[in-house]
Amino acid sequence: MAQKRWKIKGSAPAEIVERLSKDINVSSVIANLLWHRGITTYDEAKLFFRPQLSQLHDPFLMKDMDKAIERIEQAIKNEEKILVYGDYDVDGTTSVALVYSFFKNQTPSNSPKGGESEDGSTIPKYHTTDKQMWKLLHNKAVEMRNNPTPAENIMWQLLRKHGVDFHFRRQHLIDRFIVDFVCLEKYLVIEVDGDIHDYQKQEDDDRTDFLNRNGFTVVRFKNEEVIGNVDNVLKQISNKLHSLPLSKTPPAQSLSPLGRDGVGYHFIDYYIPDRYKEGYGISTAGIDFAADNNFSLIIALDCGIKAVDKIEYANKKNIDFIICDHHLPGDKIPDAVAVLDPKRKDCPYPYKELSGCGIGFKLVQAFAQKNNIPISHLEQYLDLTAISIAADIVPITGENRILAYYGLQHINHSPRAGIRAMLELTKMKRELTITDIVFVIGPRINAAGRMESGKKAVEMLISATSEHAVEAGNYLDKNNSDRRDLDIYTTQQALQMVADSSVLQTKKTTVLFDPNWHKGVIGIVASRLTETYYRPTIMLTQSNGVVSGSARSVKDFDVYEAISACSDLLLQFGGHKFAAGLTMLPENVKAFQEKFEKVVSSSITDEMLIPEIEIDAELNLNDVTPGFYNILKQFSPFGPGNMNPNFMTKNVSDKGYASIVGKNHLKMELLQNGQAKGIPAIGFGMDEHYEFVAKKNPFTVCYHINEQEWEGKSYLQLQVKDLKK
Repeated sequence: MAQKRWKIKGSAPAEIVERLSKDINVSSVIANLLWHRGITTYDEAKLFFRPQLSQLHDPFLMKDMDKAIERIEQAIKNEEKILVYGDYDVDGTTSVALVYSFFKNQTPSNSPKGGESEDGSTIPKYHTTDKQMWKLLHNKAVEMRNNPTPAENIMWQLLRKHGVDFHFRRQHLIDRFIVDFVCLEKYLVIEVDGDIHDYQKQEDDDRTDFLNRNGFTVVRFKNEEVIGNVDNVLKQISNKLHSLPLSKTPPAQSLSPLGRDGVGYHFIDYYIPDRYKEGYGISTAGIDFAADNNFSLIIALDCGIKAVDKIEYANKKNIDFIICDHHLPGDKIPDAVAVLDPKRKDCPYPYKELSGCGIGFKLVQAFAQKNNIPISHLEQYLDLTAISIAADIVPITGENRILAYYGLQHINHSPRAGIRAMLELTKMKRELTITDIVFVIGPRINAAGRMESGKKAVEMLISATSEHAVEAGNYLDKNNSDRRDLDIYTTQQALQMVADSSVLQTKKTTVLFDPNWHKGVIGIVASRLTETYYRPTIMLTQSNGVVSGSARSVKDFDVYEAISACSDLLLQFGGHKFAAGLTMLPENVKAFQEKFEKVVSSSITDEMLIPEIEIDAELNLNDVTPGFYNILKQFSPFGPGNMNPNFMTKNVSDKGYASIVGKNHLKMELLQNGQAKGIPAIGFGMDEHYEFVAKKNPFTVCYHINEQEWEGKSYLQLQVKDLKK
């Protein structure tokens, strides 16, 4: 195990510790932990332990927010088509899911006029004005959707398998008729017929006649065709989709919102670029898609702050952009209608560390604020914000802590269908933490964009039904399994490359290149190598004639700045202090490896190349009590800027039960100063210390405290980070 350096944090001034301890009735250790987090008064402590949505900043403090909302309101009023565009990673897909889900309920096609539903909301006005009839039809459509015939089920699976399902809704009400499948963008209806009786034939003829008169094309298939000749069925559907023009006007009649789980609404849609064909950020292909499909406004999320040339291209096509990004801007701000980014030098917004999804939430919050929508109506989206905060490793301080706090509550107590399906797949029974999202939820969402298409992740996140969510969740889980296998294989190759090179072993950086590596896993593998060798690491691969890379750094070293110093060898780059992406021409790889090593070596210190453990306080083992832990839990959610506290205890020894569990984990029961009662402890990957510990030798231990459950009973456990003999 690599050597680690311990850094003990300083202590708060005695008068602050004394006052906090008295005012909120906590120990001096807890008071000191609060001081480390900038909390010095009772009121600050109260808001820290009980975050409130009312603490969120006014979104209109963000530069250009007024312009963004004005442009969106104009688009809605004029019935323009809006495209929500986001990156293919967790932050991007959660951003798209949030903004799309919110605004699809604000667009004209989704603000139907007429009667009232059973819950008091408005329902579409249909050919029949009989509310009771509408309710009966609505209920029948839901029942039919939940109980499809074998042929209807095969048709849906067929559409899904070949990706064209994106445009379709199932068992959809049009006027007084229920159609099997409808693509509103192309006015195409697909009907799957069973055994036709005379009365059914007349009903089918009436339905077809009505649909034709209202501009729909109807394609019918017999059950036996769908079940027995799927290739021909798919070919007919694909040909018809390509031959029909895109509708430029909404259907004459308002349509039932029973559709394909919220996807394919007429005035708003979403777009996730293909990782391998289009690359990161705003693409020319994405803008062309918008132009070809009559979108006049694009809301770009988690990307775009450096897309100066792409915005110029969009402007020439009369497509407006609203950019919502959280990455560092370049020298020039894109010429978009609005550019929302707290990291802009001219942006006065008081909190600078929002995730991309966090910026998306502020956009939604601003729209809600201006249009008198209560903030309580936005809480349903905070689960997505929490997932992005965790997965993007942004600081859990300020607004991020409030958003993560409420988002985790939503995930744990009323998860959306997609998250619930994922939790069932992973068999997670306990309440999720930020760490669980980072290692369990995040990778599965990310896997879609890494292995195939990030659209599948959005599809799962916006699923309105358990059936659809489980199907999408299974798809993502399979992608994640494939990704994990590829990750392991690539990591082994990379580690072997370093092991085989005495030159690489002596460098202060690791920059590896293999044109055959999968682009979707190089970021994960870069993290693995950083953990192993603890130095700035870049993994490079090649596709479409360009070399792409993913960089990871070590604590206190700014890898983004180091890459920026090599920009003369790059086509583009972006990111932040601890992680970045870059592209270059193949002929520049060797020169980049040499220059990056030179740049890093000139500025990194030997101390930075040794993993550091920050220790918050020294404890005696008898201080580790349920009461102490219950207060400690209220410091969560834990993450960067608010890490789970590490404690140090001197002169401990094992009670005599030390053992190796799993592959290489050290299990102990620790005592201090000869106490009779020990406390369970586990050191992951620390089997090298077994012989020393088993002999009951005294040592100093560094750990954080967690809670475990066994046979229905909970107990405290020390998770050992390191020990010193």
